Amino acid sequence: MKNKQPKDRYQILTNQVIELMQEHGTGWTKPWQGSAMSGHKNKFSNKLYQGTNVFCTAISAYAKGFSSNEWGTYKQWKEAGYQVQKGSKGTDIVYFDKLKIEDKTTNKDKFIPMIKGFSIFNAEQIDGYKSADKYIKPATFNHIKAETLVNNSQAIIKHGGDKAFYSPKFDFVQMPSKEDFKGTETTNAKQAYYSTLLHELSHWSGHEKRLDRKLINRFGSNAYAFEELVAETSASFLCAILKVNNKPSIDNAKYLNSWLEILKQDKKAMMKAFSLAQKATDYLLYYSNEMREVA
Repeated sequence: MKNKQPKDRYQILTNQVIELMQEHGTGWTKPWQGSAMSGHKNKFSNKLYQGTNVFCTAISAYAKGFSSNEWGTYKQWKEAGYQVQKGSKGTDIVYFDKLKIEDKTTNKDKFIPMIKGFSIFNAEQIDGYKSADKYIKPATFNHIKAETLVNNSQAIIKHGGDKAFYSPKFDFVQMPSKEDFKGTETTNAKQAYYSTLLHELSHWSGHEKRLDRKLINRFGSNAYAFEELVAETSASFLCAILKVNNKPSIDNAKYLNSWLEILKQDKKAMMKAFSLAQKATDYLLYYSNEMREVA
């Protein structure tokens, strides 16, 4: 009997993202928008999923049509007296552990990060269980919460002109006037403004005085495109938390091919992007004057 090969979880995640980008093109963040990626949690610990696992649960719910944001392992459901429906396929999530090895140079023990994972099942895959916690609900965007986050960041924000950008050299965000933003079928003018501003603030969080993501990169380079991916992902996280019904950045068209190239070259790139995006999100939510109650 052959030993079962362990899952290459980096490659699995990368393939999911590549498939999503190719399917949705410049609108590839569609499955993440609004409440669809908000509030996914373990039913039994009541802990929200973070970083990469926000994506894993959101895309699984999107693909399989789940309306519940409650999840648990097979063992957790069973111990609670429930049974996973026959034939149900679990959703893979990941976590990092430390592997102890001996350093061949020093002969001393050292620890290296090692990705591990397990499967979880949505409440709608459980016989006899009805979830009272649904993520599909009317948007309740409150611009005051978004404005509080912006003010507490203490970022320098200038208005005028027709472009939105962050200048790492001079450390300020430039935005068009609020009156210049227009609504769409799914996004009103205020949401369009804050969606764009949260993207630029995500860049702002990476300044060397804050999270130090090395932002001075040549336009058109893979490093520049990667930072755009981090900011777009962070903005998606923030929009979900603040219930901003955002739309994918218009810049996605410029960076899509670069993102696909990066992912195909480095299977760990997407997980790096999610990790950095989660740190940017946490910085803006929790470390800007300790604003904690935003949702």
